[in-house]
Amino acid sequence: MDKIATEAPLSPLGDLHVLLYRMALEHGRLRPRDAALHLDVPGAEVCAAVAELSRLHLLHPAEDAPDAARPAGSAACDSDTAYAPRSPDVAATHVTGPIESQIQQLHRESERMSSHVLAMKPVFEESWHGHFTRTPIEYLTTLDAVRAALARLSAAARVEVAAAHPDLPAPATLEEGLQRTTEAIGRGVLLRTVYPHSVLSHAYMRQHLSRMVALGARVRTTAHVPDRVLFFDATTAVLADHGSSSDGGKGALAVRDPSLVRFLYRSWESAWESARPFAGESDDGSAKDELRRSVLELLESGMKDEVAARRLAMSVTTYRRHVTELLTELGAQSRFQAGSYARRAGLLNG
Repeated sequence: MDKIATEAPLSPLGDLHVLLYRMALEHGRLRPRDAALHLDVPGAEVCAAVAELSRLHLLHPAEDAPDAARPAGSAACDSDTAYAPRSPDVAATHVTGPIESQIQQLHRESERMSSHVLAMKPVFEESWHGHFTRTPIEYLTTLDAVRAALARLSAAARVEVAAAHPDLPAPATLEEGLQRTTEAIGRGVLLRTVYPHSVLSHAYMRQHLSRMVALGARVRTTAHVPDRVLFFDATTAVLADHGSSSDGGKGALAVRDPSLVRFLYRSWESAWESARPFAGESDDGSAKDELRRSVLELLESGMKDEVAARRLAMSVTTYRRHVTELLTELGAQSRFQAGSYARRAGLLNG
């Protein structure tokens, strides 16, 4: 199939083009040599402008001109040839007609090729469904495999997608997930997600969660999210796999065993019920209170900084900053003492 022809880009039409086109309209025809003398403009400049007007089909050799049989739209210019004007509407038809015809041809070819490819879709879906039915646990050992599985499962979900995310995602990861969220909600799928309170200390995260809520998703935060998990229609769970991945710990397990999925989903539901609903982009005050309470509980338990920071999905440096602020606020000399003071002050009751 022929490709759409590409020519050298046209220069913007200037004052000389306007003058020449107006002269052709007023006199019924235009001879470049006479126009150059009348306007006192070098003949080469006039001829170049006439050639560009001819290429745009605004001028064409007059019928009684010696070279009137020259192909329409020819960029050649003969200073002694008489040129007749065309209306811009007619010229536009001449200019765009061949291009639009080729676009239609490309569109038909695109539909034909798409039809050939999509003829294999039933084969793919049957094979994929059979594979999922036969394989209760599937190891997704590369990041590409994980992304492909999530895309397929999200596209196939009909009732609900539920998730728990323990860490602060990167902005690019959020945008990728938002596309799946938008598409799924558009099909009437319920989306529910749990994050740790600590992510709300980041403005871009609050903005992202607000966008999700505006789309119709439900979002809650809690003190601690043990690990990443996603559920699709409560029949398939995708878990983070930190052991067998070939992509630096970014692999996953796709679990379809009904008993195991049911157990995992009930655990997730328990976390969801006790989590706090996200209240909007300005929702950082109460989240800070929840985070403060969580840090105090970990101080009272005597948990090491590295473990506590990981539990709250924050860096060790950030966790220690929170600890320092609480020690100062409570007037405590040690971490355990801060937890005890908080308990006596009623900050950990309830």
